[in-house]
Amino acid sequence: MAYQVRWQLVGRSGQPLDSGCLGADFCTYGDAMAVVAEFLRPYPEVNRCPTESYWLARRSCEADLAVWVWIERDEIKEPTGAISVAMPSGRVADQSSVLLPN
Repeated sequence: MAYQVRWQLVGRSGQPLDSGCLGADFCTYGDAMAVVAEFLRPYPEVNRCPTESYWLARRSCEADLAVWVWIERDEIKEPTGAISVAMPSGRVADQSSVLLPN
């Protein structure tokens, strides 16, 4: 089983503007979570929607743009085990509960 970290840039009205994936497929949920934590680090406004399992991040509460980030499980693909060079897994995974409120 592999995990993908996906993002969607949206306007104030919720209109999709752009989307993509962060890194490659990840072997474990912890590795994918570490990428989410590192991606969301520069955003001062981060909220978690536990019912739909995504994070919403903005530069400020008045910002016109927001980014949604979520982790998808892909049971068909074989995980590559690749983690982006810019996103270390160990230290960030330990801090993910601090960085991302539920």
